[in-house]
Amino acid sequence: MSIDDRVARLLVELPRNPQFPTQGATLFVDLARRQVQQAYTPKRVIETLLAGRGANMFYLYRLLDESLDPTDPSVPLIFGSGVLTGIVPSAARGNVTSWSPESGVLMDSNAGDYFPSFLKMNGIDHLIIYGRADAWTLLWLGSGRVEFREATPYLGLDNIDMRDRIAADLGGTWTRDLAMANITRAGENQVLTSAIMAGPKACYARGGPGAKMGSLRVKAVVVQGQTHDFETAQPYKSYNRTIANKLLGTSVVKHALRTMGTPFLYRPSRLLGAIGTKNNQETTWTDALDAENITQYRPGMAGCFRCPVNCRPLNQLNDDTSDKYGRGDGPEYVTLGKFGPNVGIDQIEPVIRLNNICNDLGLDTASAGSAIAWAMELWQRGIISKGNTGGLELTWGDADLVERLLFAMSRREGFGSALADSTRAVERGHYPAEALKYRMAVKGLMQSDPHDSRILKAFALGLAVATRGMDHLRNRATLEINARINDDPNFKARLYGGPVSGEPNAYETKERAVRACENVYGVGDAVGMCRFTTKLFNSPSLPGLEEFSVQIANVTGLKFDANALDQVGLNIMGVERLINHRLGVRRSDDTLPERWFDEEITVGAYKTEKIDRREFDAMLSRFYAISRLSDEGVPIDTWRQKLEAVLAGPA
Repeated sequence: MSIDDRVARLLVELPRNPQFPTQGATLFVDLARRQVQQAYTPKRVIETLLAGRGANMFYLYRLLDESLDPTDPSVPLIFGSGVLTGIVPSAARGNVTSWSPESGVLMDSNAGDYFPSFLKMNGIDHLIIYGRADAWTLLWLGSGRVEFREATPYLGLDNIDMRDRIAADLGGTWTRDLAMANITRAGENQVLTSAIMAGPKACYARGGPGAKMGSLRVKAVVVQGQTHDFETAQPYKSYNRTIANKLLGTSVVKHALRTMGTPFLYRPSRLLGAIGTKNNQETTWTDALDAENITQYRPGMAGCFRCPVNCRPLNQLNDDTSDKYGRGDGPEYVTLGKFGPNVGIDQIEPVIRLNNICNDLGLDTASAGSAIAWAMELWQRGIISKGNTGGLELTWGDADLVERLLFAMSRREGFGSALADSTRAVERGHYPAEALKYRMAVKGLMQSDPHDSRILKAFALGLAVATRGMDHLRNRATLEINARINDDPNFKARLYGGPVSGEPNAYETKERAVRACENVYGVGDAVGMCRFTTKLFNSPSLPGLEEFSVQIANVTGLKFDANALDQVGLNIMGVERLINHRLGVRRSDDTLPERWFDEEITVGAYKTEKIDRREFDAMLSRFYAISRLSDEGVPIDTWRQKLEAVLAGPA
């Protein structure tokens, strides 16, 4: 069945009017025909999956043809904003979903800044684009219209120049009446680590969304015009103040996120002996990269749309306005780890500069940094040589070399083409098969953050079972090292819905923590909440299912208690696993890099820790059991039938 037939069949089922106050439309944009059709997500889907990441999965499930290739124009790219995006404090986020060109499994990436909120507040909940445009295209959205504009003049522009040109050409102002999701040269060149940029830094990064958008010949999606408030089911702004006060009164927000941003996480990981160093050959690094050392280069903090936290650190390395990379946005903890210890760099200044370069080149710092670290270890071990690298010596800690590699990657020049193919470098003939032993990836996706999880068994399980690949933002359960929680077993049991071992390196009961986190985070993405201000991620005190329940009712009139939302989170995971099963994912893919099973940690209080294969397999089985998954990791028959009934729609 063609994509046209799939869309036509789906449109027959979809309502033509909103199903609840504040619901925006779903736009189906056929790039080849320059045709736009509009409908709304059915209420049965909202009740099962909500919007944002949840409803994105409904649309992908219905429109995906797994017999194709991820970059085939008949595989759609789906933008979605959450139920509360743009309306509730810190709910400024949305997801982009497709089939990943990088990993070959589900692609689902999350971004904040202003684009998801502007999309929502211009009456669009989901934007589904498919078909290959005849020429490079800029989609312009505003005043209830969609326009297909010529994008050829913008080809070759990276993020900084692209944003300057668009603002000048369209006469708008960023953050006031203009927002954009765009690709850079890396996306144009089908670089598998390329992101869709949604701001100076904030981007849809994981899984190669830039390459997917580039395969459709879309350079940018621009939303222009004043945002507007909605008529809601009942007054909601007083409860917004409650949520804002809860955010700003939480210790981790007040003392860390608002003052230094996510880099505060580097120091505890380093001290624990759990910071990935030199492609995870080592697990600790210098204190020169602790967040306090960034302070002298931090002129201020920025934030996303209507977020009171302002957790995004700005940077300024010098006063030279001609230095394109002398100032920028970031670095975040991920970038700090991936371009510090993971490639052997031990000074903060080059890490900040490399961060600014990645933001301009539109590269996912997690995958790009991991790809470079992987190559450096292969060089170290003699698995690749100058014959592979075009004469380059891949020496640990060489910041100038890393900078050259980033530009070569974005342009697919020389050895940069091998790096641009990320986890697929062996499959595409750049490296010998032996290289796979040293690839820090799960389900074809490089590890998202720099934390080495041989110590924390719940964290390790979460990375293994994450539906989009090796990613901590799906289900990170790091509160197992929080003394306040572990000192009170009853509090911990209430937090996770049952007892969880207080020993960070124990396997028993850790599946319960991962299950609880995965559900809360899934709902958070479906309503549009930032992960760093969601309960269980870094704090037990941040907004969670109870707060989401109240505000969903206030805004939409839909009634979900905490238990119902918990089921929504489970449903989202269930649909993602149904999609992945169609793409060939099985139990054997819910695993970890060989290094973590075979090599012990050599430093710190948990010296000699690694992952025990038998214990891990037993923990995985327990996770499947409480997640209502079969032995192969898909929903059991009774639950699967219920999900498929919702996904398939009326008979």
